[in-house]
This record gives sequence, C-alpha cells and structure tokens, in this order.
Amino acid sequence: MSVLSDARILEKIHDKELRIDPFVFDNVQPSSIDLTLDNRIRTPKSGITLNAFDADIEECFEEKILDEYVLKPGDFIIGQIKETIGLSKRMTGLIQNRNSLIRLGINVGLSSYINPGYFGQLPIVIHNLGSFSVDLIPGMRICQLIIFDVRPDPERDYSQRKDAKYLGESDVGLSKLYMDVEFEEYLKEYNKKSTKEIDKKELIEFLEQRIKEKATDALKGLTDEEKQKIGLL
Repeated sequence: MSVLSDARILEKIHDKELRIDPFVFDNVQPSSIDLTLDNRIRTPKSGITLNAFDADIEECFEEKILDEYVLKPGDFIIGQIKETIGLSKRMTGLIQNRNSLIRLGINVGLSSYINPGYFGQLPIVIHNLGSFSVDLIPGMRICQLIIFDVRPDPERDYSQRKDAKYLGESDVGLSKLYMDVEFEEYLKEYNKKSTKEIDKKELIEFLEQRIKEKATDALKGLTDEEKQKIGLL
C-alpha cells in the first residue's frame, strides 16, 4: 500500500477515481491535500449521561455556527470539512493533523480513517488539547488528507455494504452506533421497539453470546474460487 504523491492525486482526480469538490490546486501538498473547515459545528451539552446506543443522540448536542464559537481548553466539538470527497474502491484515506494546528494543541486526527468507496462531507472531531482558547475560522485549512492505494481491490467497497451508515453524509454527522448490526439483532431478538428500551445487562449477555456463536475460522466461509482470487490457492 503506497501513498499517493501530488502527481498521482491530480491523476486520480482527472480519472474521476478521486473527488474533491471544491478543489483548490494550492492545497495539494507533496503527498497529501489540505481540506478546509465548514462553518457548522455540533457541541455536546453538559450534564448529560449519554446512552451511546440511543437513536435520539441529537438531543445531546447543540448545532452552532463556527464564527460565533471559540474552542476552549478541553473542548470537544464535531465539525465538518467543506469539501465533498469521494474515493474509488482502489483507494483509502487518512485524516491527519496539520503541523501548524497541532502545535497550538488542536487535534483533528481522531476521526482519521476513510473506507474505500466512501463519499460525502466528512465530519471531523476537533479537540483542544492545549492550555489556551483558539478561534477557529471557517474556510481555514483544518487537516490534511493522505490517500493510499489499495491492492488488491476489495470484494466490497464501503458503498456496497449494507451497514454503510455514513455514506453520502452532508451534515455535521453524529454517531450512528445504534445502527450497528448487532444492536439491530438485539432489538429484534428481544422485541424492543426502540433503542430507549435497551437493558444494559441483557445487552451485554446478548453480545457475549453473539461473539461465541459468530466466531469461526476466517477462511471457512470462502469458496475455492474466492480463495483462489485472493491468492490462497
């Protein structure tokens, strides 16, 4: 797996295997491309005990306009890049900090991995690790996208998966943990009408049992044709 250079980034954009819109040529670095910050953010409300599996997680956050907000020490917010990005099944991406911002204590690298086949306006987690407040400005270069070749091509890219819950996102997206397949199976098994009815002890037992039942030899379910395709025969 190799990192795309500036020349190959431009080549992939030309070949429509990579989408970055709007595209600013000056933001292309030797082996990455800088992405800019949108003006919408979500901030967590204080004093709330969060049920991470709840479908109504939005009520735990406030939506704000960034130019009216200063990121204080210890603050955690969810922002969004301005660009719509799209990766073909032959590429994967990593979001990394810009040196200039991490030296101020601003960490954006927590929301780092992008699957092959993803497209959308990527939300980013922004955390102030420093000891002083920082005024973030919409349109500033907030992070850098590093792109890798994927070889061989995946059997199913992100856009082809049933559980691609963040595909095509265009708002400041929050966690959709409640859409994980194991939680949907739990709700169905115990006839729960919503995630608000989750019983923690019951869920723990269900997940432990599910792991035991699902655990198997990684190659057991593959046909000889599939094994041959990935070089195992």
